Amino acid sequence: MRILIPKAQSEQRRWQALLDGQSVEPVFCDPWQIDLLPQTAETKTAWLNLDLNAVVFCVSPTAAKVLVDALDEYWPMPPEGVRWLCNGPRTARVLSEYGLPAEYPSSGHTSEDVYKMVQGSLTSSQRYLIICGEGGRDWMRQTLQQQGVQVGVIRCYQRAVNTQVLAQMTELITTCQALWLSSEYLGEALIAQAAEFWRSWPGAWWLSSNRLDQWAEQQGIINRFQAGGATPEDLSRLIKQHAGA
Repeated sequence: MRILIPKAQSEQRRWQALLDGQSVEPVFCDPWQIDLLPQTAETKTAWLNLDLNAVVFCVSPTAAKVLVDALDEYWPMPPEGVRWLCNGPRTARVLSEYGLPAEYPSSGHTSEDVYKMVQGSLTSSQRYLIICGEGGRDWMRQTLQQQGVQVGVIRCYQRAVNTQVLAQMTELITTCQALWLSSEYLGEALIAQAAEFWRSWPGAWWLSSNRLDQWAEQQGIINRFQAGGATPEDLSRLIKQHAGA
């Protein structure tokens, strides 16, 4: 079985190594374009006030890298008393390599799963800081604010999808039996680019979360399977389940 895996080029070798020996042939493509945004006076103030936050949440490895660069620039040592959260092991690795005690959900790796980690300890006196890109999901900020939490946001990069790669994906997928999807943003881009093609494609959609599974159902996609998270290990477990079905 061939499976199309959209993944940043910098991650493809690691995924290939972790999937070696599986009963699939991974086919990789990199649809992502990420550009860092220039720092503003407001952003600088937020970096200087990091110690006022009870929790700092990085939504991606790019967000984590921007954070550690800011710590290097403005803090001789990381501020104490801050809880450093992220949504998965790849982002946690960036923080951990800098010496921050990163925490992330044991499964799922979505904002909803991160929220469950703090849900029982929320107070209106706390401040949370979310580090993310433009155009991403705003669910965490909205949910925390509904609970009375003070929330700041640093949007430090722009994420876009390369339309040429989207077109290539419609060609690559014709030789594949499954598509791995861990980003609703990418899924929306695929549907926007060629809705009829993707909705009628007969292969299996392998999805990294319940949220993505719900999104795919709303798109009318029937042949779908849900993994327990967005890591290569989660995909590997799904491959084994599929092989034994």
